[in-house]
Amino acid sequence: MQTGADSGAAEVPMRSIPRLLLLAAALALTCEVLYLFYIDKPIGGVILGVLSVGLIAFLAVPVVVRVTDAAAPGALIVLIAISGLILVPAYYQGGASALFTVWFLLLPLLGGLLLGHRIAIAMGTLGLVVMTGLFSFESMGWLPDSTGVMDPLPAWLNLVSVIVFSALVGALGAKVLVSSADRLQVAMLADAAKARALEEAIEGIARVGSDGRFRTVNSAFTSMHASTTHELIGTPANDWIVEENQNEVAHAVAALAENGRQELTVRGRRSDNNFFFAHMFLVAIPNAEPGEHYRLARDVTQQLELTDQLTQAMKMDAIGRLAGGIAHDFNNLLMTILSASSRLRDPVASLPDSNSASQYLTWIDTSAQRGAALTQKLLDFSHVPTSESGPIDVNQSLRRLIGMLDAAFGCPIAVKTELHSSSLVTVGDIARLESGLMNLAVNARDAMPDGGTLRFRTTPCTLDPADPHFAAFQLETDRFVRIEVIDDGTGIGSEIIDNIYEAFFTTKPVGKGTGLGLSLFYTYTREVGGAMEIESEAGKGTTVSIYLPHSDQLVFDTLESAEPMPTGNETILLAEDEPGVAEFLSMLLSEAGFEVISCADGREAVEQFHKHRDSLDLVLVDYRMPELNGLEVFERIHEVSPEIPVILMSGNIPARRIQALQQNGLCDVLRKPCSDSDVVKSVRRAIDCTSAK
Repeated sequence: MQTGADSGAAEVPMRSIPRLLLLAAALALTCEVLYLFYIDKPIGGVILGVLSVGLIAFLAVPVVVRVTDAAAPGALIVLIAISGLILVPAYYQGGASALFTVWFLLLPLLGGLLLGHRIAIAMGTLGLVVMTGLFSFESMGWLPDSTGVMDPLPAWLNLVSVIVFSALVGALGAKVLVSSADRLQVAMLADAAKARALEEAIEGIARVGSDGRFRTVNSAFTSMHASTTHELIGTPANDWIVEENQNEVAHAVAALAENGRQELTVRGRRSDNNFFFAHMFLVAIPNAEPGEHYRLARDVTQQLELTDQLTQAMKMDAIGRLAGGIAHDFNNLLMTILSASSRLRDPVASLPDSNSASQYLTWIDTSAQRGAALTQKLLDFSHVPTSESGPIDVNQSLRRLIGMLDAAFGCPIAVKTELHSSSLVTVGDIARLESGLMNLAVNARDAMPDGGTLRFRTTPCTLDPADPHFAAFQLETDRFVRIEVIDDGTGIGSEIIDNIYEAFFTTKPVGKGTGLGLSLFYTYTREVGGAMEIESEAGKGTTVSIYLPHSDQLVFDTLESAEPMPTGNETILLAEDEPGVAEFLSMLLSEAGFEVISCADGREAVEQFHKHRDSLDLVLVDYRMPELNGLEVFERIHEVSPEIPVILMSGNIPARRIQALQQNGLCDVLRKPCSDSDVVKSVRRAIDCTSAK
């Protein structure tokens, strides 16, 4: 029996016209029986047995085809039965000279038609072996007595049967060939159309084999990778994916065996070493080897950049609307500082007791710390998000946010909290979470122009992923942290509440809002596997409920232990362009025992470094300076003396930027404003770490 193309081609004739073939075979068998009776030849037991088996075989073929739902087994039975029905009569009726042997001419044709070329060759070989054997037996006189030459009538019947059967086989063969050609042409046209569609597709499409290597790729896929088809085919499909995403892709491929489809976003590196982001769908291929699948990829780099820009625009819009309240709070802090310092400088000011000067200094210190904390909150909030995921203590985030809202909103609006007593942790991007909550708070403030109450509430809760109410969010867990933002403002009318998640939809006057904040926050909650719902009625306030997946991860706070101020005797190069800050730092480090060489700009810092290079133990440099900035100073120093530690001071460097600088050799970053202890400890730690190496 054949497989593949041979057996596939054989299915058509046996399924469409089996009755005609069996009718022809039965006709031949009937002619043979009539002939034997006509010549009054006794039918021996062997011939009778063969005839009976042949009849049973012909009757069994339709049943076999129906039961197996395949034509090949029935076709094989027909060929075996016909072979027996030819061989046995020929043996008893003259051997090779018998007219029955002409049927051997049809067996290869019939075998090829039904079961493919290999069976055709086998049947031809069988005919040669049988004819050779019959000829040998006939020549040696080993055959039973025969009637000699067949009478004209039975001979005519036998030959006519052969001719009719041959015509039928030839007609069927021609029909099969024509049908096969038509099907082949249709298949070729379909394949060509698929290939053309694949090549012209906008999305990148690739086929990955079970060995994890590319089999085929289209032009969009090669363009996405800044590569060529020749360079990609045969290479590991995950090589272009950055290392931190490769395990995620491997797990997605393994999961194809269960659900057949996976979706994920990964970061990749093009052949020109530029990075990009791709949103991929992995689709399993039916009846293929395990792991073999299609990858449909779309370059979403610009889309993600645009989302970041929109997020940043929304955050700056919120900060702009908070500016009045922030300025008022700063003015109060400055008034306290100016008043206290004025009293300390006034020689005629009356100090009721010896503790007054200390009290004034405490006011100055407290106000400065509050101002620094408020500035840092604004800087942290305004930084471009890094899209880094990690555990977030929701209650802590709300406390930080509310500390700024209290200063920004002022008296007309009371900000209250009902935070759950236990720590509630979720996993996500803290910058995007706090940005979204800030936007909700600003929206609530705008909805309460005459004042009111803004309430934040956190609780753990469970949701049923099968609940139709949350079906659109495709929840994958049932444990959530619920954050409720509740106001008693003007509310949202029923006629527009269905549109509030749409980008750029806003009910505020032109110039008062972008319409992006809620849309972006809604997108974020879905990205982390959460949900959002809004309950509101015109004139009765609004409740926004955010559901974020609950996590058992721990969030650690880094607390400094109370340690004594360290000391040292090493030499430090200090570069600071603000005279007051430079004088203070020089005095602080000198009091701690260090020798300080001061300079006022970046170029002077580089010159002093080369002058005192052999005696320097550390460089402390401000980020923003004239001539050369702190980063340029660090690069020039690190290029010639990478062993000398450099500390950079700045009040506005994103965490992502700090991490990159430290990977390139920067020792530490001091965030301004910083305490005396922070400065001296950082210097001591940097010198000690460098000496230990």
